[in-house]
Amino acid sequence: MFTTTTGTPLGHVYYGHNLFRKAVASAGLPEGTTSHDLRHHFASLLLAAGESVIGVAERLGHDDASLVLSTYGHLMPDSEDRTRRAVDAAWGAAGAACAPDVPQGVRSVR
Repeated sequence: MFTTTTGTPLGHVYYGHNLFRKAVASAGLPEGTTSHDLRHHFASLLLAAGESVIGVAERLGHDDASLVLSTYGHLMPDSEDRTRRAVDAAWGAAGAACAPDVPQGVRSVR
């Protein structure tokens, strides 16, 4: 993932103990924060902001969005709420009146 100035990969131990740990401290993050924690946080933020599962999978480099869905699906906004907001927004933009061919009254069916 990260390389030296000559292009060779940084060793896991060197990266974790010498570089990442210092970056975590400098950023004021809790001691023990890992790069995986940051990756998880990134995915969580994207989903909370409404990014699609496919979009998050692409950003994380996954070929299959099902891994994102199974790992982070519980963080996604409730689909019922999203559906309600979408319908409310569409009907609000179009006005409250129904199309002329849609019955306007409620009638009892026996």
